[in-house]
Amino acid sequence: MQRVFRAKRTNLHEKYDYPAIETVGLASEARKAFFEAVTARQLVAYFGQVKEAADASNELARRMVAAGNFSKLAQMREQSFYADATAQLARAQHQAVASRERLTQVLALSGEQLSFTLPDRLPDLPAAPAEPRDAEQTAMDKRLDVLLAKRDTESTARALGLTQTTRFINVLHAGYQNKSTSGEQRSNGYEIELELPLFDFGSARVARAEAIYLQAVNRTAQVAINARSEVRESYSAYRTAYDLARHYRDEVVPLRKRISEENLLRYNGMLASVFDLLADSRDQIASVTTAVESLRDYWVAETNLQAALTGRSPGAATGMSPAKAATSMQAGH
Repeated sequence: MQRVFRAKRTNLHEKYDYPAIETVGLASEARKAFFEAVTARQLVAYFGQVKEAADASNELARRMVAAGNFSKLAQMREQSFYADATAQLARAQHQAVASRERLTQVLALSGEQLSFTLPDRLPDLPAAPAEPRDAEQTAMDKRLDVLLAKRDTESTARALGLTQTTRFINVLHAGYQNKSTSGEQRSNGYEIELELPLFDFGSARVARAEAIYLQAVNRTAQVAINARSEVRESYSAYRTAYDLARHYRDEVVPLRKRISEENLLRYNGMLASVFDLLADSRDQIASVTTAVESLRDYWVAETNLQAALTGRSPGAATGMSPAKAATSMQAGH
């Protein structure tokens, strides 16, 4: 009897094996792979322009050295920029291929489906960040892993033959002190709720059932705690990504543009050379690249936030289902 009743240890790194959760997870992975592929495509186009500028500056420097109007050291700097631009473009082209193939793998595409076309650039940043109300409660009400854990606990109660509900507990409150009599209003003001019933446990046999049922309750509580934590973390990542993408869009890139315009005025006034303009273009590379990647990071963070609100936790666990344990206990009698 003891062997049948002993609960199997939960492996916290295993995933819920439910098709709905797997489908939602796959959709999130596909969305993130899409944004990665579009980003890579956009950067290939940009680094292609950089390489064209590097080609031109390298050729101009070579001719000026031949004419005796340019130092060898300055010419080597332009050649070095050309070499770096060539390498950057090659890496970007490979990344575009790799990210596109990753997307085809996630979507399981083959044959004629492989000829799909990606947009040239990422979607624009929204005018304002999302401000989800009651995000943690939304996760308690809609997250699939929380709902499935709760359903498993209810199945455990049915398998154990537990029917006489005495009170409800909010499993998110430590010690399960957040209690109310069945049918009455709750006596405290906790905003985040995930309630499960407690039953009338009497005999020694039912006491064993109580242990199995409370194990299921504890498991649901852990899933809910993980879900709340992931919502908070995901929203922090989302707001940070939004603020950074907006910072690059509204501050960094426009500033670099104004610097370029000022340098162009200096060139037109014969106060700067063509190589000064090319050097300024090189300085823009990092800011433009980071701006594109920051926009990608925003869309990935937005996808992760939606998954945290309605999908699953990466650390969701399973093991011997409490409902199965209850059935085994019943069979042992």
